[in-house]
Amino acid sequence: MNKKAKILIYACIIVLTSLVSFNFGLRSSNNSLSNNTTTNEKKESKTLNFDRVNKNISSLVDLIDKRYLHDFKYEDIEEGIYKGILESLNDKYSEFFNEKEYKELMDHNSGEFSGVGIQVGVSDDGYIEVIAPIKGSPADISGIKAGDKISKINGNVFLGKDLDKAVKVMRGKVGETVVITVKRNIDGKEQDVDIKVTRAVINLDSVYPKMLENNIGYILVTNFQEKTDEDFEKALKELKDKGATKLILDLRNNPGGLLDSTLNIANMLMNKGVLITARDKNGNVEKYETQDGTLTDIPMVTLINKGSASASEVMSGALQDRKRSILVGENSYGKGVIQQIFPFNVETKQEGLKITIAEFFTPKGHKIHEKGIKPDYEVKIPENVKKIGVDNLENDTQLQKAIELLK
Repeated sequence: MNKKAKILIYACIIVLTSLVSFNFGLRSSNNSLSNNTTTNEKKESKTLNFDRVNKNISSLVDLIDKRYLHDFKYEDIEEGIYKGILESLNDKYSEFFNEKEYKELMDHNSGEFSGVGIQVGVSDDGYIEVIAPIKGSPADISGIKAGDKISKINGNVFLGKDLDKAVKVMRGKVGETVVITVKRNIDGKEQDVDIKVTRAVINLDSVYPKMLENNIGYILVTNFQEKTDEDFEKALKELKDKGATKLILDLRNNPGGLLDSTLNIANMLMNKGVLITARDKNGNVEKYETQDGTLTDIPMVTLINKGSASASEVMSGALQDRKRSILVGENSYGKGVIQQIFPFNVETKQEGLKITIAEFFTPKGHKIHEKGIKPDYEVKIPENVKKIGVDNLENDTQLQKAIELLK
């Protein structure tokens, strides 16, 4: 693998902050036909006619140059070509990103950015869907929930196809307020709810440990970024030093992140074995395996919900299949494909793209994509409860069940 490439297993398409995209580098490949037919007609259907494409692009730009009413920039047209190629794949997880967007991705992975703090995707019915609000972010504090479908921003209608435009509207100066209208199921009926969110600088810590009663250690992991594994190891040591003999791992509203970080954490909790199996378009299979960990015998419960996606589904699926942890909560999101970041350098620019390269499966071969992980104990949070976690234990029915199972 290209040393510059990073494997992403994120559910979020866009983090609604100063981060709006991911930047990666281009790796090309030449695929030969699998049969012996080599007619020009067959080749034509399998390859791109660059002569024709270049000629058509030249004609289009010439027409725009001569007849288009408004001013335009040639560099914007070039960028639009690259973005259009990725959009033509009709894959909501594959995208091209310009230089600014690449930098914003790097800032996000380092753990600090500004904005409202929502991780989103496109729902099956064409809405912008909230995968999860970032813990402690303006969106989280304002009451935006996983599963909310954004229908309006500042009174203007936005659908899934308008995702990029919606992101730009929600970005802006720290301290300014954005009114986000979401569709939410209340008492069995879908209703529109207006939520005021004030932009802020977001420090994206990802590991939150807490010592509970009955020698139970609790660790919330909000996503898997570059230093999450290091912080998780410190949290484990801190809890062990305080006398923890049992563990609750909270992956609720965790949209995913970096595979390396996920694997490193799994190495602490599991014995040697398969974490996930990834299969690419050519049927090539790669297994990602854990090594013998240091806390493989501690009784453990893992919490998941519909905001748990991608890397958190990798983790919870392996813990369940290998009978390492009981799962409590709700069926997870169901994002079971892997993206890779490829640096794409145009002259002095640092641009790039993210493409889906493989689908992943649990150690027992269960499909995750569009199905999710089913918990061992299904427990729902009451509709009127806005906050979950140790700070609202009296109303967090899922966390209560986890504690009950460990007593």
